[in-house]
Amino acid sequence: MQRACFPVAVQSVVGDGLGLCVWKGLSVVRHSGANGEPPRHGGMAACVAACVGFVLAGLFAAPVHAQPAAKKPAAKKPAAKKPAAKKPAAKKPAGPSGPPLPPGFVPPPPLPQVMALNNALLSPKDELAFRRRGYSTFMKAVRSPGLGSKAQQDIRAGIRYQVARLTMPTNREALPVRRREIRQMVQLQVKAAAVREFVLRELTLALSELLETAHFKITHNNGQQIQVVVTRPDPKTGKTQSQTFKADSLEVLRSVKGAGEAVRFFERYSPRTVFGGKGGVQNFHVRLNVTYLLGELVVQKGDPAKGIPAARYTASAFPLCDVVNEPRQLDAIKVVAVRGLVRLMKTGKPEASYDLRLQVAQCLADQLQRPYQRSVLRQRIDSHLQHIWYQEVLVEGLAGVGILQNKQAQPFVETALAEVMANPNRHFLARTAAAKAIGRAPLTGAFDGGLRSYQLVELAGQMAAAYNKSPTAGYWPRSFQQLYFSFKAINKNDVTVAGKPAGLLGQFGTARLQDAYRQVVPLVAHVIVQPTVTADGKQRFMMISSDTIKPLTDWLAENRPANYKPRQPSTTTAPTSTPTTKPKAKAKTKAGGASRS
Repeated sequence: MQRACFPVAVQSVVGDGLGLCVWKGLSVVRHSGANGEPPRHGGMAACVAACVGFVLAGLFAAPVHAQPAAKKPAAKKPAAKKPAAKKPAAKKPAGPSGPPLPPGFVPPPPLPQVMALNNALLSPKDELAFRRRGYSTFMKAVRSPGLGSKAQQDIRAGIRYQVARLTMPTNREALPVRRREIRQMVQLQVKAAAVREFVLRELTLALSELLETAHFKITHNNGQQIQVVVTRPDPKTGKTQSQTFKADSLEVLRSVKGAGEAVRFFERYSPRTVFGGKGGVQNFHVRLNVTYLLGELVVQKGDPAKGIPAARYTASAFPLCDVVNEPRQLDAIKVVAVRGLVRLMKTGKPEASYDLRLQVAQCLADQLQRPYQRSVLRQRIDSHLQHIWYQEVLVEGLAGVGILQNKQAQPFVETALAEVMANPNRHFLARTAAAKAIGRAPLTGAFDGGLRSYQLVELAGQMAAAYNKSPTAGYWPRSFQQLYFSFKAINKNDVTVAGKPAGLLGQFGTARLQDAYRQVVPLVAHVIVQPTVTADGKQRFMMISSDTIKPLTDWLAENRPANYKPRQPSTTTAPTSTPTTKPKAKAKTKAGGASRS
């Protein structure tokens, strides 16, 4: 019984489990009783115990002989879809924090490229090294009574250091201080006249290179086989663009189309450059302070107590003229250059020659031919056009150059000023500034007082009509004052270059001019006292009455000169850009040519 039960129990544990084992054990007991052998209770108990033991062993141990049947892989449950993230509710735009923008508001234009340029010519390490080792040698050479070769070398090194310091970004806020240090070095440290002349010449050469709007490289063979490479950043993309000009001689280079800048580079820098042609393309603030400095270099101290101004370095006029002529320079820098030129023409030493004065006057007159702004309200939109303020400075400077006629005996200065004054397309600020400038130009006996007086009264009538349309505009008081000062001097110190009292009445005082002056005075007297307080206690801008304007209108109808040509304002808008002609790339020839890369 036990022998029969044991293998059956093993098989049941391995294969069929506990229920099958018990069922087999009972069947063995049943069959043994059927063969006539009485069942043994002890054997049955042992069999059951053995079966239970094998079952428990099978539950806790891996089977040894048989391998379990392969279980089917459980079906993967589909991944639960994540709920879609809720989109954040669109934020409502914040309301304006201040008052609403006025109608017609135009945002300011983007800053020009020159504001972000940086071309440092001196590192902080080199600056410190020169201050420790070279500065004392430089000052010793500046104070020396003679000018030997060693002193020249030391002065050149020191001037290169002082000018290069202006280009360091760390000195950007201290540029006026650096400028003053250079001025004081020239005025206080230099004792000998020969040393001062050498220092001023080297300073002018170094400062001129900082004002260039491009880098350049010049190669030549004793003035022959000339090659000038001009490199500058593109104003839109900032990428550098190079243009190469080649010619067998300077005369041939002058004949190459678009080579004017290359000719100027060769004429000025072919003997020597301070920074090897890499000094240009500077930041706006560097250019502005360099332009100021060129007009401030003093050759001889003045005596303010006696009214004697300091004598300026006349040769600085050449780089300042280049600044005015350069179309890529901002008007803000040109304003400083024009005022520096006028100062040099008045107080330069040596005294400016007629040819230099003519060059400066022609430079300013040519600038008045550029496309210009017409409206104060459109200054942001028309920021690429010639600024109204710059137009005022140009006509003021043209009158202060000190000449009136060109070499053909033509009074081109008076003609240029009268053109601005009578142009109905220009702003009244520019027109009245030109009228004031005519009264300060060195006029001669050929001055046509009849025509100019009529144009002045006509301008006054146009201003009166425009004033009545918008009397609150802020430029009216200044415009009418400038018109008044075309006849009268501001004070006793306001004189012309020839020493005569400024103003047309101070220079001529004819009956016709006196009569024209009487027509203008009532309009000026009305405008300069506005606004007036009315009976209700409020300030109001009162219009010019028809009774005040009528005498002026009648005078114009009765005194029209025969050579007067009326001009009508154009209906078209101001040009949007300065017309420029790009030089086409030419094949390199034996005579000369240009190429662009």
